[in-house]
Amino acid sequence: MDQSLQFSRQKEDLLRTVRSVQVASQNTLHKAVPLLSSQPGLGLLHSSQLHQLTQKTSQFCRDLEDVGNLLLFRQDEMIHTFALPKTCGASSICLCPDGSLYVCGYDSPTVHLLNSNGKPIQVLRCWDEDFFLPDCLTMTRSGSVAVTDLSKGLVRIYNPNSQPSWVRVGGNFESPQGIAMDSSGRLLVAQYTPGAVLAFHVDRAYRIHKVKQATGLKGPTYICATPDGGFAVSEECGDVKRFTSNLKLAYSLSKTYQHSFGNPVGICVDPEGNIMVVDQQHRNVTLFPSSGSPICVVSKGLCRPTGIACSPLGQLFVIDSADNSVKVYKYRVRPYYNPTSPRRSVEKP
Repeated sequence: MDQSLQFSRQKEDLLRTVRSVQVASQNTLHKAVPLLSSQPGLGLLHSSQLHQLTQKTSQFCRDLEDVGNLLLFRQDEMIHTFALPKTCGASSICLCPDGSLYVCGYDSPTVHLLNSNGKPIQVLRCWDEDFFLPDCLTMTRSGSVAVTDLSKGLVRIYNPNSQPSWVRVGGNFESPQGIAMDSSGRLLVAQYTPGAVLAFHVDRAYRIHKVKQATGLKGPTYICATPDGGFAVSEECGDVKRFTSNLKLAYSLSKTYQHSFGNPVGICVDPEGNIMVVDQQHRNVTLFPSSGSPICVVSKGLCRPTGIACSPLGQLFVIDSADNSVKVYKYRVRPYYNPTSPRRSVEKP
């Protein structure tokens, strides 16, 4: 059978199945509503039957969510790859609104600005009385670059009009690694040794205010903000935790999705709330949808992946430190999301 004809028949079968379910549920709803409103009980329907129906319906709804996700997302669709500057040794990546990229690594005192094809635009030398090595980076609301310095316990923001250009934020931090900025303008800093995430505002004098923290983490490394004001953070050789905007633990990805991580490192979240996690041990990238089962969107071609970023065009930018490159993948069929749609809750999917 011609493959195109086979696909056409499969599409017809899928649409026919979904429509049958829709018609059956509508017919039952139209029959049940007037009966339930006009009689005190449930007729001949027993509680055990109702319980069984509820369980089956929940599973069926999850299956339908999975079908929708499997139609939308893609696996191993590499668009292109580009080599990073030899002096970069990148481990962290941040996507700018114009499509350009900031990358940095803990073995080079530089931050590189590249276009979406990997062509160099600018190099920021990391100097503050002495050279320092940036661990992770993010962009502030004003478009400045903020980095963590694990070895010296500092957070710095780049300001070309100051001397030195890298301005220290607040005082010392305890083993700062991952860094991100949430939707309210707070900086989020993952502190590895104490197992905590600090959230705070930075004023024009680079002083920190309204400091809050989430504790109880085990070796937090990478962190990313979520569309609803919360954040997600990866734990070295452990788990990925999802937090609300008031720094309360919402859920654990491993427990909620029944997923086993090897060594989760870089993470990113798209505007729909889908969380993408790089697993360095398993050498893959898994997408955890806001509803439905996890989907492996990159299953091969990675040797030592670290940082990750996603774009509004449905692309993933994954750093592979083994060959010092960025591999770009298409992970969904079409660019996502309706900006007028309501944001999803961070409750357990």
